[in-house]
Amino acid sequence: MGEELKLFDSSQLKIPDYELQEINQDDQNLIKSKERVQQHGEVFTPNWMVKKMLAEEPIQAKIRDLHATFLEPSAGEGAFLVEILHQKLNYVDQISNKTNWMTNAIWALMSIYGIELLMDNLIKARAGMMEVVLNHYQAFFQKKLSMRTDFYKTVEFVIKTNIVQGDTLQYVNSDGQLIEFSQWHPVDGKVQREVFTYKSLFNNSDIDDVGAADGQLSLFDEPDDAGTRFALCDVVKVYKEEIR
Repeated sequence: MGEELKLFDSSQLKIPDYELQEINQDDQNLIKSKERVQQHGEVFTPNWMVKKMLAEEPIQAKIRDLHATFLEPSAGEGAFLVEILHQKLNYVDQISNKTNWMTNAIWALMSIYGIELLMDNLIKARAGMMEVVLNHYQAFFQKKLSMRTDFYKTVEFVIKTNIVQGDTLQYVNSDGQLIEFSQWHPVDGKVQREVFTYKSLFNNSDIDDVGAADGQLSLFDEPDDAGTRFALCDVVKVYKEEIR
């Protein structure tokens, strides 16, 4: 048996067992195959370019806002999603204590959305985001995150709910169903989830789309009350999906 892992003890000024890791995807291939480029227009963005694009001050202002939303309509393997989450959690690390870090981290995660056509890319994007959350959690608390905790289950659930498979141009997923997202409303320190369709964000949306609203130009301007609403609940327990 290996040596038992010892957790960080600040009273003894030990070197931390967990350190925050910087994201580095520059060595990834920018294309997987010529066929995928021809069929799907798939070309990946190198990490240095992602960071440069996110360095613009208007974007940095949104990163410093836990509830400011980001939508990546062609997520690929998640280069933008992962870096945005990493930077948002850097901000969470700065403003949080051990009492509110998990709630702030989940709000940051809830603000990031993505659509990806190809399932292998989607799996990698979701896994990359989960890795970022785990890394930040462990560096902040200096302990492993158990899969049995409400926080872990909620992180996993939000990633699967916000980062979805679909065809952005056709507004549907591989089953032919309209792509659905959830808006996460902060209410008195808790959260209320409301489901809407991606198509409802555009002027050409059908009148019976979930969450459709005339004249919407951006995410969550004027959501329609027709969308499915879940019960108000603690932020770290949204995975339970309790209906009103």
